[in-house]
Amino acid sequence: MKTPYDAAMRVRQRELDEVSTAIRAESGTLSVLEQERERLRAALRSEAQVAAELALCSQAWQGRMRGQGRELGVLQAQVQERIEHLREVAIDAYGTLRSIETAAEDYRRDAARVEASAEQSASDDLGAVAFLKARRSIRRENPR
Repeated sequence: MKTPYDAAMRVRQRELDEVSTAIRAESGTLSVLEQERERLRAALRSEAQVAAELALCSQAWQGRMRGQGRELGVLQAQVQERIEHLREVAIDAYGTLRSIETAAEDYRRDAARVEASAEQSASDDLGAVAFLKARRSIRRENPR
């Protein structure tokens, strides 16, 4: 049964789907950033080991890599903040959607109750008409 709440539910469901998609995208970005940071850490360890073995000084390169690592850390923190915000938006959208769904269900239940009441009234009316006809018929057959 259609309700006045159907359009609002579709809009909220669409919003929730969009937020979920954004969360997945940001989580993917976060994963890529973490992989890049791990790659930089591995390169730093490798370079430090080679430099130690050869007694070379690669401090400039190591400093640059550490700087890139810090930049990636900042980017990770920003992405994590966006994910947290999107999760809050999703929670709000889900709560609103559930409220609308509850209102729609209440509407359906009320409509069904009104319909059942109307059917009962019609049945009562038919029963009353049948009773009155039977009574009239009895009176015709047995006048006083």
